[in-house]
Amino acid sequence: MLKLITLAALAATPALAATPFSYRYFKQERPLALDTSRVAVFRSGALADRAVPIVPGLSGPGEMQLPLDGLTLATVAGEARDAISVQAIIADAAAGDGVNFVSPVFIGADGGPLIVTRDLLVGFHESVTPQQARAAIAQTLDAELLDEALGDSPNVYRVRARARDGFEVLAAANALADRPDVRFAEPDMIFTGRGALIPNDPNFADAWAFRNTAQFGGVAGQDMSAPAAWDITTGSNAIITVVIDTGVDPTHPDLNLRLPGSDATGGSGQGAPGNACDNHGTPVAGNISGRINNSLGSSGLAPTTRVASARTFISSLNCDGSWSSQSSWTVGALNFAQFIGARVTNNSNYYGFTSSAIADKYASTKAAGIVHFASAGNNGTSTLSYPSSLPSVNAVAALDFSGLRAGFSQYGVGLDFSAPGVFIHSTDRAGGDGYSGNDYAFVSGTSFSSPLTAAVAALVLSYNSTLSALQVERAMQQGARDRGTPGYDTGYGWGFVDAFRSLQRARCPADLSFDGQVDDADFVTFAASYNLLICTDAAMPQICSADINNDTFVDDADFVLFADAYNELLCP
Repeated sequence: MLKLITLAALAATPALAATPFSYRYFKQERPLALDTSRVAVFRSGALADRAVPIVPGLSGPGEMQLPLDGLTLATVAGEARDAISVQAIIADAAAGDGVNFVSPVFIGADGGPLIVTRDLLVGFHESVTPQQARAAIAQTLDAELLDEALGDSPNVYRVRARARDGFEVLAAANALADRPDVRFAEPDMIFTGRGALIPNDPNFADAWAFRNTAQFGGVAGQDMSAPAAWDITTGSNAIITVVIDTGVDPTHPDLNLRLPGSDATGGSGQGAPGNACDNHGTPVAGNISGRINNSLGSSGLAPTTRVASARTFISSLNCDGSWSSQSSWTVGALNFAQFIGARVTNNSNYYGFTSSAIADKYASTKAAGIVHFASAGNNGTSTLSYPSSLPSVNAVAALDFSGLRAGFSQYGVGLDFSAPGVFIHSTDRAGGDGYSGNDYAFVSGTSFSSPLTAAVAALVLSYNSTLSALQVERAMQQGARDRGTPGYDTGYGWGFVDAFRSLQRARCPADLSFDGQVDDADFVTFAASYNLLICTDAAMPQICSADINNDTFVDDADFVLFADAYNELLCP
């Protein structure tokens, strides 16, 4: 078994070279910091069991190894480590007989390694025919075509270069990316990261996120209004949320699962955890669809909806919370979500770089009706982690017992929502596995504020499955309780997600005061909004809640809908 160390140790280890290496995020150049202390050596078959080949400049395997078959991170010998030396070492190793492929190691935004593989992900414009696409690829590199529609996305290709040098593959990807007929091209990077998790020892079983009675010294009522929401709906089995994570325990009796799941990593577990440290996905799933009224443990916020697991991350084997993945695995997970008819996804992990292929798939699946959520991150900074920073993904910050942003939570431009993320009770892996070994655990982090928010979307869709992704987001925005400065702000997004108020927007959009009636109080708000007309007007009240048909105007079409509801007085 390969030995692993923590990412904290990793971050302190690399010797970085200030060299002009880069990749393309769509057409934008993104710099890469070269790690001159290590080289990635790939071997397969009989070669995989051998020691690192004897190559001048390599001294053998380093302390940190990733749990991926056939991959060794070999240490660069000597003190004089620089980019030129690393390039020479890789060229010598690639020319030998002891390896299949040798690649540089770059350092991502979170300090984890980014490793170029032989595979490239290439997206062409819609006007480009398959023949033209294949010709363009052939002009740039010698490669085997693996997939002409990666993740069922037309004109997105996955090819495997026959090169043995990772620098060559990176250069070929950049050359393809710069072509006018190409939307994006990038290596299918191996990357590492962490689930957005701050675990806590279990010692108290009150679900304050659902009903806050000041049990932790916080503020009573600062919760997601779960009991009131459940009076409307606890969800529908027809609504599926895909959890993109380290796998979900299919044996847990308190989870409402859609089986089988998917394993994008190539494992055979059909969405189950793949090793003893794949613990993160099970409590994430429990936040969404833990069963209710079954005399067991905890409940999810949308307990009658179902979760489907898409295992996309392989946890490191020392259980330090870090993991490894590849871009194509996330694309595969999103394709799985689309294939099974899921309406919601949650990704409570953050990546050390940005991927054009991942961004493209998130955008296309949202356009197809899937609502996406991701954790903002736990570094306490004013910059969102990836993929929560994508415009097609709803970024979620964490709140504490008082309804204020938790100190560890990231925030910033693009933040969408805030939800409880401190000391959240949820399902743990059954038996002796998991964080607690007791089937349930208390956990903290934006990892858990994100699925709680995704669960609200699942409830809204359970009530009205005809809504588009944008309409679901709008209902949640208008139903959120304002925090920070009035209206949208980068500290809390649209505000504290409220399950009942979001459902109320889907059920009775003319109830602008969320009191269950359409009365004179609502008319005052509507009249003020009607006179302003345009939702983007700075004076528009309550996040333009009077825009009942969601067309960004409060006009005669909205008046007809409001008048009908006003005449009935009571919400249905």
